[in-house]
Amino acid sequence: MNTNVLILLFRIGGGIILYLFLAAVVAVMWRDWRAVARQAEASRQAAAQPLGRLVVLQAGQSDLAPGQAIPLSVVTGLGRASFNTVVVEDAFASNEHARLSRRNDRWWLEDLGSRNGTLLNGERLNAPAIVSTGDEVGIGEVRLRIELA
Repeated sequence: MNTNVLILLFRIGGGIILYLFLAAVVAVMWRDWRAVARQAEASRQAAAQPLGRLVVLQAGQSDLAPGQAIPLSVVTGLGRASFNTVVVEDAFASNEHARLSRRNDRWWLEDLGSRNGTLLNGERLNAPAIVSTGDEVGIGEVRLRIELA
């Protein structure tokens, strides 16, 4: 066989292999992109579902208004600092006072080492506790009712 024909066949074969390789890479990338898109959509749908809310029962000296509803996040910080989900402007509130968080399909309330403590249904919280709809959280003069979805 002529060497020119042999070289031509190698070039054609190499080109075919290269195109097959590129097609496989595109197929894998497309599959991964679709999987990420499905996960992102599932996350958006989960985030759109309300988790619950805190309703202000007593505002004390804070800027909160009685009856105001504050939506819950998976982790909801309560305290005087502006980065908290619920900013409690109260003289007895710590910067990072308490945290409401959802773990294993349950809601937990924990005091974050605040100086004046956190109340759950009128009693001082000494350890993280499971909370449910209707429970009341007290921080200083502020009282909040938990309403879970």
